[in-house]
Amino acid sequence: MVGAMPVNLIPKFCNGAMDSHNGGEECDNQVFIGSRVKCNDDFGTVKYIGEVQGYKGIWYGVEWDKAERGKHDGSVDDVQYFKTTKPNAGSFIRPNKVAPYKTCAEAIRRYYGDREDETVAAHRRTVINEWKREMGAPFIEMVGFEKIHQKQKFDRLLEVCVHDQNVSKAGNVAALCPNVRSLDVSQNLFSNWREVIQLSAQLPDLRELDLSKNRMAIDMPEETLTQLSINFSALEKLNISVCDYEWNDILALSHLWPKLNELIVAYNRIKKISPPEVTLHTLTVLRLDGNPIENWSEVMNLGRLKNLKVLSLNDCHISAIRFNDDPVFGKVDIFEKLEVMFLNRNSINDWRSVSELDKLKSLKKLYFLKNPVQKNEDYDTCSQMIIAKIGNLQELNGSLITRELRRGAEYDYMKRYGAEWKLVQNNPELKTEFDIEHCRFQQLIAKYGIPEDSLLVKTPKTMTLTSQLLEITLRDENGKVLKKKFPSTMAVQKLVTLAQRLFSKGNTGSPTLHLLDDQMQGAEIILDNVMKDLAYFSVKNGDTILIRFR
Repeated sequence: MVGAMPVNLIPKFCNGAMDSHNGGEECDNQVFIGSRVKCNDDFGTVKYIGEVQGYKGIWYGVEWDKAERGKHDGSVDDVQYFKTTKPNAGSFIRPNKVAPYKTCAEAIRRYYGDREDETVAAHRRTVINEWKREMGAPFIEMVGFEKIHQKQKFDRLLEVCVHDQNVSKAGNVAALCPNVRSLDVSQNLFSNWREVIQLSAQLPDLRELDLSKNRMAIDMPEETLTQLSINFSALEKLNISVCDYEWNDILALSHLWPKLNELIVAYNRIKKISPPEVTLHTLTVLRLDGNPIENWSEVMNLGRLKNLKVLSLNDCHISAIRFNDDPVFGKVDIFEKLEVMFLNRNSINDWRSVSELDKLKSLKKLYFLKNPVQKNEDYDTCSQMIIAKIGNLQELNGSLITRELRRGAEYDYMKRYGAEWKLVQNNPELKTEFDIEHCRFQQLIAKYGIPEDSLLVKTPKTMTLTSQLLEITLRDENGKVLKKKFPSTMAVQKLVTLAQRLFSKGNTGSPTLHLLDDQMQGAEIILDNVMKDLAYFSVKNGDTILIRFR
């Protein structure tokens, strides 16, 4: 059984009140283990129903969505009544403290039945009065007219929103508003997918469904979900953000949505992503914002979604983007149709990550704001760097990239790094590192030619290539030692990348660099600002840098 909200199995507390029920048109307030409840403005899941030693009557043991609402882990006076998945997220409440349930049909009737446009109402009264005059019967009652009007009004509903209305069951929606195409039932009290399926089954033309901020257990196997997918045959857009799901839960549920185009699964618990083998290949838009993904290799597992055009990864804690270490200009064979990407507010701290995005064949629009790599430059400079590094980009952060803007950005980029490019041409190893870091540079030279020396960011004339190279000993904690020569102008980030490649065998995690200072009897200086060059940390010829993996 796959479930996003595991429910403890506590047979000794089972009683009739815990059994599920189908319910009629009006929703009763029967609560069972696994039920979702609301108390004031707090939402939680019932984990226990019964007596509590030392207290009279029946209590509900609830694990709250917001752990700070709780008081304990389900244990009172050394008696464990239930267990919480988060520390101190549980408490007991009386049954009369929970908000009464509604069916979706009841919520729609209450919310939309009391609302009527005054212009429509006035027109309706005028029509009735004209009928009465024509019939010569001013005092006759139009029996049933109100019911007919109400029925017609609900039949016309195409978009329905019953957000935060304590809805826990479907009810008879088909008899009320069968033509609904867009339904928002976010932040309600659905406890499992059976009720959602029953709801969708009554709306054959349902195309958009918002289920965000519900916590629904998945209590059916994938084979059953596949069979029930007929009830979502028209569904194109689905929002299941803030539902406490992992990626495996999404994959299991995806058997329900055979024609889905847009999927929003923001702010769940998605950290690991396995490739979708069978489902989700109709997706054109996928929004994963706010999930703790961190590692770009997980994102790459989505690369075979052949129709994906928009991928949103805001606030996902991504620290670096790497497709490969191929210094030769070329495109990757994944995300072949991806045109739009959102990468705002991540932890990206190196410009090579931006260069890597040039390997996407179809990328046209990028949103890239508030990443650490942008802190040391102003907005315009950062924008120029991004534009120069990604050749196919047509729009950055919502602004169109004109031909003149691109030409200026690319030429300034060449002037900024042209001197370094010339410096490494006679050193194959450094040239490879430069080509990896600046994968478009050779293409730009072919486009514009080599910039004149007078235009380049200059290095001191008194220094020759030989005098600028520092011989440095690299050593990891396993005793592996390598001696390499690097220019003093080399950014620490490049050395981190090289260390990752040369010392990754037998080590896991990301490398950090520590300069061993002989003058301070072996004290370690952490090279913690990766955007600075080696000279900034006073690295000298013959120094030793210790590589630690964390």
